[in-house]
Amino acid sequence: MIPTLNGGELFGRVLDMWRAQQGVGALDIVAPDSGSSDGTQDRLRAAGARTMSIPRRQFNHGETRNRAVSATKTEFVILSVQDALPLAPDLAARLVQPLADDPSLCATFGRQQPRADCHPVLAARIGAWAGGSEPVVQTLGGRDWNALEPMERLQLVRYDHVIACVRRKAWETLRFEAASFGEDVRWATRVIRGGGAIAFVPGAVVEHSHNRSAVDEARRIYCDHRNLSQLLGLVTVPRRRLIGGNVAAARAHYRGLVEARADVDATTRALWLAWADELALYENWAQYLGANFSRAWWFLPADRWLRRGI
Repeated sequence: MIPTLNGGELFGRVLDMWRAQQGVGALDIVAPDSGSSDGTQDRLRAAGARTMSIPRRQFNHGETRNRAVSATKTEFVILSVQDALPLAPDLAARLVQPLADDPSLCATFGRQQPRADCHPVLAARIGAWAGGSEPVVQTLGGRDWNALEPMERLQLVRYDHVIACVRRKAWETLRFEAASFGEDVRWATRVIRGGGAIAFVPGAVVEHSHNRSAVDEARRIYCDHRNLSQLLGLVTVPRRRLIGGNVAAARAHYRGLVEARADVDATTRALWLAWADELALYENWAQYLGANFSRAWWFLPADRWLRRGI
């Protein structure tokens, strides 16, 4: 299941790699499309995929995925995105095998490898969230959710629809919430709190990253912390007076990540440093506002703007 909107040449390569998957039989590719005009739908039809028309104004990350999963009949359903490039023909098999072997697993998710031009700060974040070389099974294991610290909860609900696979029965029990952002983590939280298990499969790898403006990246951070404060009680910047020190520390850390890259020219390094300095400021405000004020009635106009188009 791959939502699409003007996927371009990259999506052609993504689709070719999905068609080349081995070890799981023929894949039934379902693509909810929101009005592509660049040939994406032609590519899908040529590949034998099924398309669903989802008007852009009606697109919702949770409900759109529910509709697409409902259109399938398989025991295991792979969920991905149009710009996540599978790096091997056994990706699907690697995602499915743990679910086939262990009936207690509700879902699996794979590893994301940043593209070569990915900013070092974003590459580090991708590695922290969807990286690692060891398989991990995330489950409460008899622990009390309410007794866990927010960061412990966050590690348990690590899960990403950039590349994932769900067991149909688990999805039928807990369908994705109608959410404009973070439907994957919202679902994972319900699964884990309900006693279910999710497995990270490091051998299932896609190439995936984005180069956004610092403002747009901060807007996504705002949406993340809006969700995480509600779901997990996570508040990383509880008071405004902490922002100044946080920004200084972030800038120093990010400068180190950029300077460690010896494979780029001076112009690229300068652009990366300027972007990182901006992000350090914007992201701290995004975390502070998202966790503390996003649901206050007087903040609603700003909240709508910050979440628009994410």
